[in-house]
Amino acid sequence: MEKNKISIMKQILNEKGSGNKMGILDRLKRGKRTSKEECSGVVSNAKKNSMTAVEYAKSFQKNFDFSERSIGDLEEILDYYAKDLLESRPTENQVWSMSLIFGSYLGEVMLKNGLSKRGYHWGMQNTGNIPLLMADDEKYVTPIDKIYKRLVNGPEDNVVSFYQMMMEEG
Repeated sequence: MEKNKISIMKQILNEKGSGNKMGILDRLKRGKRTSKEECSGVVSNAKKNSMTAVEYAKSFQKNFDFSERSIGDLEEILDYYAKDLLESRPTENQVWSMSLIFGSYLGEVMLKNGLSKRGYHWGMQNTGNIPLLMADDEKYVTPIDKIYKRLVNGPEDNVVSFYQMMMEEG
């Protein structure tokens, strides 16, 4: 199983953001203007990215079923990858690619377990460049940024406590 986890990590790191072509996440992180089509493309990929996370979770023998219970499994996987990142030293773009995949899953779980009933949906703020969950009252939740912080900062940015707090406050 360990070999399978490593190959999944390599797949993420090699698929996303490699080569000379600048991906949309590169353009977003660098602050360049994106067209409405590009923004809607990023937002519409949330479900696709969350399904990619579901597939990656299988290599850890975890079942990402979009339940609250799966957030603990997500934390375990992120802990594994956060430790691995110290050794593998991926590029910034590669870490953001992982964040986009697992953050999309976290966001979908949050939507399915109550935030959509409170008016939240995937969107982009005019001042920001990363997809987030936003409500009409200008509240927002940033699951992709949270995953990035978890990968970079370690357990101090635990996603279980983030999930619980956001679901209570949302």
